[in-house]
Amino acid sequence: MQQARRLAMAIVGFTVTFLGVVMLVTPGPGWLMILLGLGVLSAEFVWARRLLRRLKEGAAEIACSLFAARKIVDAQPSLPRKDNVHGTDSDSADLRAAIFRSQRARPSNPEPTC
Repeated sequence: MQQARRLAMAIVGFTVTFLGVVMLVTPGPGWLMILLGLGVLSAEFVWARRLLRRLKEGAAEIACSLFAARKIVDAQPSLPRKDNVHGTDSDSADLRAAIFRSQRARPSNPEPTC
């Protein structure tokens, strides 16, 4: 019974992974299918678990480098905003900026450490 389950998981995992590879050159979510196939395979095979972990770590490094560049751009000062016709500073803009700063200080989903 366990051998049959292992064989079924292998067939499903390899099929989904193969479809993901095909979708890399045809329209479709190729990388998503590859990761899904590796996720199925990692339930039964250690080599798939290791490969999936390496792919996740590589994706985290890419995300860190992209978000680090974005933080540099976001940190640049901007000109004060004039909201109304009379050219006075808006209190609502100051309130939104304060809320934004407080939310950035406590992120709900912390980014991976780089």
